[in-house]
Amino acid sequence: MPEKKYAKYLFSDFREESNLPAVAGPQAYFRGARQIPGANMNMGWQLFVEPIFLEREPHTHDADEYLIFLGGQLPDLFSSFEAEIDFWIGGEGEMEQYLIDRPTIIYIPKDLPHTPLNFRKIVKPVLFSALLLMPRFTKTMGGKEYSYDGPNIGGAGPMIDI
Repeated sequence: MPEKKYAKYLFSDFREESNLPAVAGPQAYFRGARQIPGANMNMGWQLFVEPIFLEREPHTHDADEYLIFLGGQLPDLFSSFEAEIDFWIGGEGEMEQYLIDRPTIIYIPKDLPHTPLNFRKIVKPVLFSALLLMPRFTKTMGGKEYSYDGPNIGGAGPMIDI
């Protein structure tokens, strides 16, 4: 039987084990063009169940990014939100801190510094999703560029210099 013409646009292997104790169960990540050639986005889904301070230093991306915070209990991802998350955004000397205490989407334009991100109080699980509109996950932090294509790819588990 011949291969289907559009099969290359479907991808099902996006489960990744979490190495963060604050994340329940496996997490899901779509690693962009590495998994579907031509794709122009990276996206992750994590269920946070306990406080954790992530991304302690500000960084930027070469494309727009969206951070999505929802309650983690179906069917109502809105009324199940019970958490307090601190988020910082802005350049040096103008960094602003925001409290996320309800379902929120944050738009981060290309090159805008952002983070730290502190999940400081979690009463009920928080479904967190990051959507980066570029074919490969890269970020610039402290004047250095880092890339991450997922676990066990090219020997790279953590972020690597590029």
